[in-house]
Amino acid sequence: MKKDKHEKDILPEHVAIIMDGNRRWAKKRGLPAFEGHRRGALAFEKLVDKARKMGIKCLSTWAFSTENWKRSQEEVDRLFSLIEEMARKYEDKCGKEKVRFVHIGRKDRIPQTLRDLILKAEEDTKDFTEFTIVLALDYGGHDELLRSIEKIQGKGLKITPENIEKNLDTTSLPQIDYIIRTGGEQRLSGFMSWQCAYAELFFTDTYFPAFSPKKFEESIKEYSRRERRFGGN
Repeated sequence: MKKDKHEKDILPEHVAIIMDGNRRWAKKRGLPAFEGHRRGALAFEKLVDKARKMGIKCLSTWAFSTENWKRSQEEVDRLFSLIEEMARKYEDKCGKEKVRFVHIGRKDRIPQTLRDLILKAEEDTKDFTEFTIVLALDYGGHDELLRSIEKIQGKGLKITPENIEKNLDTTSLPQIDYIIRTGGEQRLSGFMSWQCAYAELFFTDTYFPAFSPKKFEESIKEYSRRERRFGGN
């Protein structure tokens, strides 16, 4: 795939997006909440293609948090229906374009059909290395840390930073360089609690359905202007 002209820019290798503002975008336009989620899914699809063209190696998104179970059953059911629809589309896209697909979060509580689809997509694309899409589904940073510690204890190992990292859902992924949150909120809400220690943060008032590839590119340019010191000079 032909890349955009960003050779002189310092690009993040792994970008994570907190897709916030779908429901507020819909409400502002007199549309049902689900339409906001649907438009958000379409917006993310465009960002995937843009990220690849720019030379970014890994793009993560938070589709459903461990706290989202508190929403109405109707909204949860419709969300999972949309996520399954998009997962089927991405299974085909990833296979054709040699893109790796990774799920982070719990698999034991999501619908069986979606779980099977995710497992198949992960297996079928595990050897692709050029670009990775990460879907955070039934994911919470604290939940992930607790599960990591349980794995360590189950193996009879010491709880160390190294062992925690080896047992996180993201163990096979590059460290997060940049976290983008849309929708005007300036917090991480527990997203990637461990991994975000040295990630650069970018907040925008734009609701996610309106977060276009151009706005994404502008946010990446902001990253390229920053100097990361990781606690050093």
